[in-house]
Amino acid sequence: MQRYGWLVAAAATGVVMVLVAVVASGSDAAPQTQPGFLPPQGQPVVVQEPGGGEPLNYGDTVAYDACALLSTRTLGDLGVRIDPGSSFIDSHLDGDVPADAAVTQGGLDSISNCRYTLVGGDELNVTVQQTPFTTEEKVDQTRAWPQQNNVAVRRDRGLEVASYRDGAGWTTVIGRQKLAVAINFDLRRPVYGDRDQRQFVADVTRAVVDAVVAGAAGPAVYRHTGPFAGVKSPCALLSADAFQLAYPGGPAPLVLEYADAGFATVREGDGETALRTTTSCVRSNVVPDGALGPAYRDIRLDMTVWDKPQWTVQRDRSDCGGSAVTLGVTLGDGAACLTDTGPSTWNLSFRSGRSVITLSTGGAAAGDRETVKRLLTPVARALVAKLG
Repeated sequence: MQRYGWLVAAAATGVVMVLVAVVASGSDAAPQTQPGFLPPQGQPVVVQEPGGGEPLNYGDTVAYDACALLSTRTLGDLGVRIDPGSSFIDSHLDGDVPADAAVTQGGLDSISNCRYTLVGGDELNVTVQQTPFTTEEKVDQTRAWPQQNNVAVRRDRGLEVASYRDGAGWTTVIGRQKLAVAINFDLRRPVYGDRDQRQFVADVTRAVVDAVVAGAAGPAVYRHTGPFAGVKSPCALLSADAFQLAYPGGPAPLVLEYADAGFATVREGDGETALRTTTSCVRSNVVPDGALGPAYRDIRLDMTVWDKPQWTVQRDRSDCGGSAVTLGVTLGDGAACLTDTGPSTWNLSFRSGRSVITLSTGGAAAGDRETVKRLLTPVARALVAKLG
């Protein structure tokens, strides 16, 4: 599920990112959530929260969630903050997969992945590999990285643990039979909080080991605050049920979720300032060999949310003007259309409330306008019903 190629930078020409801190605080101070008001400096715009509830299962395997293993709260307790100009990137299950459908997803896939960008540009990436989602061979290859780099492996509560320098960064591997957790550190500063690099890596590693030993937890969730309070999760909108309106049959619990950590200000023609944030979800099905298999299908939802509905009208006209093809059905609050975004790629766009939404699908279907319309119009209707 390490599929990041579709993610684009949140900033665009004429857009200035507002540096409102997102994270990671060890306190429980409640952020300002009243719509229409900006959070004060230092308060979060998007808050990561524990998912709660029971962990999810991939067949008989209880699945670990990468962002639950290393949360923003833990990072805040270690004295570091998420870059508000960055994005949360989180791939995980959002539903159980029955044993008869829990097939291997390909040697390169991980059951969960979580990426954070810290203030200053440092990056932390947590990858979880578990059988049968990942092949046992791939899990064992990851567990063997320390030995291949001549690094001593220690034992901690039944886990193999090793950290080592890896080029300009650091790598930690935590493993046991049928499980490998890799943490990649791209560190650019000598000090993090009151810790040097080595101690910071050691403390992050200890926190993740503690979380693995404590047991799997439900996926982390992301809540918008301030002027974007009430924004719905893109993966809740593009639910498995909505996905199956286009591609029926078999479970579709694999999601790659993206959310701007902060927001942007956009100068409008009348001199006012609009506020904007974006969030996205790619949902895919569980099939043999994963993305490499012939039965693999995915749908992507991109959602741009404004602080006021009036700002969506201009974007709707822009998206659905020019060479766009009117859909010919009513969706949301304005024109719905099909747009050609590149060689053999058609998207479906519409607006609802203060959101502008684009749906797309991969594979050969993306290149046929009528097929995209047939597949994605029912999905769009389901989304509109949930947004209402």
